Amino acid sequence: MMAAENAHISEKISFLTNILTAWDGSEQRQALRREPRRYVSYDYTGMDAEQSERLRALIYHAQSTAISFPLWHAAAELPDNASSGQQDIVIPREYLWCYRNIGSVALWLDDVRGGSVYDLKYITATGLLGLTGELGKEWKAIDTMVMPVFQGVLAMDDSFTSRTDIVSEMTLNFELLQNQNAPPFFPKQYDVEYDEEIPTTWGYQRGLPALYKGVEVWRYEPQWADNLDGKFTKNANRIDYDTGVFKFDPKSYNPSETREITYALKSRAMINNLARFFYRHKGAWKSFWAPTWICDMELLESVEAGSMQMNVKMLWYWKYYNKSGRRKKIVVFFNDGTCQILGISGYSRDQFNTYGVVFLEEPLKKEIVRERVLMISFFCRYRFESDDLLIDYETSRVATASITLKEVDN
Repeated sequence: MMAAENAHISEKISFLTNILTAWDGSEQRQALRREPRRYVSYDYTGMDAEQSERLRALIYHAQSTAISFPLWHAAAELPDNASSGQQDIVIPREYLWCYRNIGSVALWLDDVRGGSVYDLKYITATGLLGLTGELGKEWKAIDTMVMPVFQGVLAMDDSFTSRTDIVSEMTLNFELLQNQNAPPFFPKQYDVEYDEEIPTTWGYQRGLPALYKGVEVWRYEPQWADNLDGKFTKNANRIDYDTGVFKFDPKSYNPSETREITYALKSRAMINNLARFFYRHKGAWKSFWAPTWICDMELLESVEAGSMQMNVKMLWYWKYYNKSGRRKKIVVFFNDGTCQILGISGYSRDQFNTYGVVFLEEPLKKEIVRERVLMISFFCRYRFESDDLLIDYETSRVATASITLKEVDN
């Protein structure tokens, strides 16, 4: 079967968080799923009567019936020839993450010649997959694809489009079953807690640490392929009886800020690491540090080592941020690709009201030369605004994902 026009392959990882929001906007969060529910969506076009009939027949398939289906977005070229009688095959290690909780593997040629499915006995960190049985024939690396096979059920409703009396288009939506009869041990080096190495120019470009004060840091810089959209909601009640007089009842000086960032994931490792980060935080449950990634502050002059204040161009920081419990951390990005995270104790202004003063929590250990500063951003605590992570695949190695970050207290 051929992919439909403007076809897409998508994967959704879905956690569930119970969020209790207090009067002042602070949150208590409880994770309700230890493991996420996973969904995949594939577009298909039936190019002949038999293919279209099979697609339409799937609509009538019992919802409780488990179906074996390949993870097409994890398809990879078979690296080495596999001989008849072998009880193992090798896959590229960059695809190992896709075999978590997977019990079978498919060797595939094409729609005409088809392929075969083998149950897995073990998985090693070198990419070696042990099979419960022997290969029934030789598989040549030059024209064989290898991919995980999952057990899943179809969505409760679906639809199709008939282009002609023969050609039909349909999006197949599956939910993966939790228990896939996977091998008992998965390589620790490729599990949730361990990120894969990626080229610096594609990922962590600004020297941010993996952890800050024991909490993870979101280190992916926006690529600015799309606008970075932010939204603020004031935490106050407006008391207005439509009589011409109204009052505000402030609940907190911290507004609710969300920002949406779209990422082009340009390698399998980037895709895998994004999913791992989402897994580690169980969707919206755990918070993390991240820069705003925009220019929030401009130095008026260089800052000497030992100083506990910075003079900045904008005068009015004291007016907006002094009463807030947030915006008390900044990250200084330098032109050489390094950065420095600083704590702020308060904001003020000079005696002539010409520039702003930012007071630091600790004396500056190293001089900050203004000409070497690329950008100064606020360093904030965020969580994922949604429990769902949607990844849209262009190929098995290229995808896009949009995430929304919500600023929180902890």
